[in-house]
Amino acid sequence: MKDTQDQLITFIEKAYELTSLALKAAQEKRFEDVISLLENRERAINITQSLSEKLALHQSNSKDVDLVVQFNNQVNQIIDKVYKMDDIITECLEHEKNKTQFEIAKTYKNKEDFKGYNLNRIK
Repeated sequence: MKDTQDQLITFIEKAYELTSLALKAAQEKRFEDVISLLENRERAINITQSLSEKLALHQSNSKDVDLVVQFNNQVNQIIDKVYKMDDIITECLEHEKNKTQFEIAKTYKNKEDFKGYNLNRIK
């Protein structure tokens, strides 16, 4: 059980680290890096889920309930931090999406306005 706990903590910390790097990349507007970091984080989360399921079987048979609760609380704290960073990443991406939509609309409007000044199309 201890090995599974250690592996679980290792992969949760890796997911946390990748989330931190993705947040930094999003704030620096390096969105290609954000995508690759979040893909790698997804792999770490999938491994974490399988380890968590394995650990749940061991914990249900455990006699030391206090240690199980303490370990689960530590895991939940890390997961909460990851969720908070996810919210910030989402806000950064949403801001960039809105900014891009505005720029596209502005460019389209300018193009349409410029068409009205095309003197070659006089009838």
